[in-house]
Amino acid sequence: PDLLDSALIRPGRFDRRVLLSMPDLVERKAIIELHMKGKPFTTDVDIERLARRTGGFSGADLANMLNEAAILAAREAKKAIDGRDLEEAATKVKLGPQRKRMQSERDRKLAAYHESGHAVVGHFIPNLDPVHKISIVARGMTGGHTSMFPEEDRFNETKSRLVGQISMAMGGRAAEEMVFKDLSTGASSDLEIATSIAKAMVTEYGMSALGPINVKPRAMFGMWARMEEGEGLSEAMQSKVDVEVKKILDSCYAQAQLILRKNKTKLDKVAKALLEKETLDTDEFEKIVGKKKRTYG
Repeated sequence: PDLLDSALIRPGRFDRRVLLSMPDLVERKAIIELHMKGKPFTTDVDIERLARRTGGFSGADLANMLNEAAILAAREAKKAIDGRDLEEAATKVKLGPQRKRMQSERDRKLAAYHESGHAVVGHFIPNLDPVHKISIVARGMTGGHTSMFPEEDRFNETKSRLVGQISMAMGGRAAEEMVFKDLSTGASSDLEIATSIAKAMVTEYGMSALGPINVKPRAMFGMWARMEEGEGLSEAMQSKVDVEVKKILDSCYAQAQLILRKNKTKLDKVAKALLEKETLDTDEFEKIVGKKKRTYG
């Protein structure tokens, strides 16, 4: 609505707004079943698991995933689409196609420890979801990725989970610093994500020493389209916000470093396995680090 001319949103024109949210688990399952019609699948395909695997996908993403899976199966002259085709298709839709490029051994080792750092830190924070897959196969703009397996759809997050997510995002950089005594540019997107979460905790959710306060500007639509709530934040308050954001980031980085120091042997083993296989699934990862101990908060 902020992109529409104000003349179009006057009373009597477009009076009703319809919000289309991302499909939940039940809706994703129904969409997947709809787009599976007319396509052959092997008996090992688990629709429930696939629906859980695709949290955050839109209906169009799910349709695209099933079409991509069909293309992958056809390229390999398969008679039916199997679970591997669907997993690869889901990853491709989310992160982009594999990049076929030559990597030096140092780059591969750096990527292996970076992704292992994310995975090990996430694994040993009890209230985070289990690691679903770790890969050092380059896709889109990434040199590798670590994905979690959401056990349920969440519409709210707790402070402890947000802190855990920041610590996990910091795990790649912390692993690089520990192993190579140096830092790379590969952590830039991780830092962006971590900083974004920390800022939201302070400015939107009231999850800092500043207490229950919302100081984040929010765009307003309609006749007040050019005004924002929260404008005119004082320099003193902005300084306090910056201090709290930095405090959260430093604390989470310290937590990531502590977890990796305690589990250095397991970090090395995961990185070694990634260099050999390039991709590890949940079972392969947990065979090295042990089963995930989960609590919820």
